[in-house]
Amino acid sequence: MRKIFHTPKYSLFVPFLFAGLCSNAVFSAPEQLGNYSLKLLSSPAPLNSSLSRIVSDELGQIYLSWVSQEGELARLAFSKLTENEWSSPRVISEGTDWFVNWADFPFLSVNAGNIAAHWLRMSAEGTYDYDIEASFYSVNERSWSEARVLHTDGVSAEHGFVSMLPVDDENTLITWLDGRNTVVGDEYGEMTLRAGIFDAMGKTLKEWELDHRVCECCQTSSAMTAMGPIVVYRDRTVGEIRDISMQRYSDGEWTAPRSIHADNWQIAGCPVNGPSVSAKEEQVAVAWFTAKDDTPKVQLVLSPDSGDSFSAPILVASGDTNGRVGTAMLDSGGVVVSWIDTSEADTKIMLSLFSSAGELLNNIEVAQTRASRQSGFPIIESVGDTVYVSWTDISDTPQVKVARVVFGPS
Repeated sequence: MRKIFHTPKYSLFVPFLFAGLCSNAVFSAPEQLGNYSLKLLSSPAPLNSSLSRIVSDELGQIYLSWVSQEGELARLAFSKLTENEWSSPRVISEGTDWFVNWADFPFLSVNAGNIAAHWLRMSAEGTYDYDIEASFYSVNERSWSEARVLHTDGVSAEHGFVSMLPVDDENTLITWLDGRNTVVGDEYGEMTLRAGIFDAMGKTLKEWELDHRVCECCQTSSAMTAMGPIVVYRDRTVGEIRDISMQRYSDGEWTAPRSIHADNWQIAGCPVNGPSVSAKEEQVAVAWFTAKDDTPKVQLVLSPDSGDSFSAPILVASGDTNGRVGTAMLDSGGVVVSWIDTSEADTKIMLSLFSSAGELLNNIEVAQTRASRQSGFPIIESVGDTVYVSWTDISDTPQVKVARVVFGPS
C-alpha cells in the first residue's frame, strides 16, 4: 500500500520548552532571537495586482503568486525568488468570468518542483455561485494540466477558501469550504468542509467530508506535523458559536473535529477571519481572531505533540485589531504571528515574535496599510529564521509588495 503522507527523516525541528522535555536541545537565546533586520524587496507583481500568496518549497525557495486585473480580465501569475532576483512572471491562467474576492483568493503550492494552483470561476448567475478550478504543473511532463473543477458535486453554489499542503509521492492535500448542501430548495443549508488528495496531474486520489457544518466564509489552513496533516478552520454550532476547530489525519483516518479553545464567540454571521496553523514536526502553532463580548482579539496556542494538546491562549493583540492572521515557525524555535493593528490612524501590518515557550520577544511593524477590504490579507512564510511577508499596498494604484525579515543575532 502506498504511503500517502510523508514525515521527513531529518528535521531542523526544535522542541517546545514545555516542562519535562529534554534539556540538551539547542535554542537561540530569546534576546538574540528577538533581534531582526527588515528589508523591502523588489516586487515582480505589476500595478493593479493583489491577492498574493507567498510559499516555499522543500529546498527553501520562495514563490510569489498574485492576481492582476485589466478591466474584466483577471490573470493569475507567479514568480520565483533566486539569489535575491525574481524570475520573469509566468501566467498560470486568466479569465473574464472569475470570482475575484478580497478574502477568498488563489493558492499556490510547490512539491518537489510540481506546482498546484487554483482560482475561482463563476458557475451560475448567483453572486456566490462559483467553482474551484485548478491546474497542476508536473515536472515529469514539463507541462500544466488542463484546468479542472476540483469538486465533483456539479452544484451551483459557493466553493472556495482553499488551503493546499504538499504531501507524499508528489501529491497535494487540498482543503476547501463546499456549499453543495447549502442549496436546499428555498432554504440555505449547511456549509461543509471537504478535503482531497490530488496527484501531480490533478487526479483525485481520495476525498472526504471533514465537517458537515462550518462557518461559511472563513479561510482554512493546513500544516504537516510529525503525526500527519492538521487542518484548522472556523466551526459553527447550531447555537451559532463560531470557534476554531482542528482535525488531523493519522493512521489512515481523520480525527473528529475538536475545538482548540472555547472562546464561545456567538455571532450570527461569518466574520470573514479564518485561523492560521504552522508546524515543525511535533511543534504546532495556531493563531486566530475572536471578538467575544465585542472585544477583538488575536490569540495564539502552542502544541508540543502535533496537536494532541494545546497551551492556554496567549494574547497577541486586543482591542485595536481586525485580525487577518498568519503564522510561521522559525528553525531556532520561535513562532511568528502576523496581524493587523488598527490602534492609530495609520493601520499597520505587524509581526509578533514569540519564543517556543510563548514569551513575547518583539513586535515589528512591517508596513502601513488600511483596514479596508481592498488591502486584503497579508501572507507570511518562513525559511530557516527568515520570514517573507507579502501584502497589497493600496496607498496609490494597488500593487503586491514583499518584505524580508531576518531574525537572530544582530
